[in-house]
Amino acid sequence: MSFYWREAGMTYLQYANISAKVLRNVLKEGPKVQALRREEQFAKVQIWKDGKQGETRVIDAAGNKLGI
Repeated sequence: MSFYWREAGMTYLQYANISAKVLRNVLKEGPKVQALRREEQFAKVQIWKDGKQGETRVIDAAGNKLGI
């Protein structure tokens, strides 16, 4: 027995990403917006110097500074 995504030449991760994208596209507008927000990625960066916390910056996956 073989899985159909394997027979199509995909990895499971590729299959899961395609399935998630298709599911998000068929949602109604309210839940669709919420699902797309969950997809966003960002990081909070704090630089410490001499034992003191410096400026806090929030950046997105592309490295752009966000005003959150």
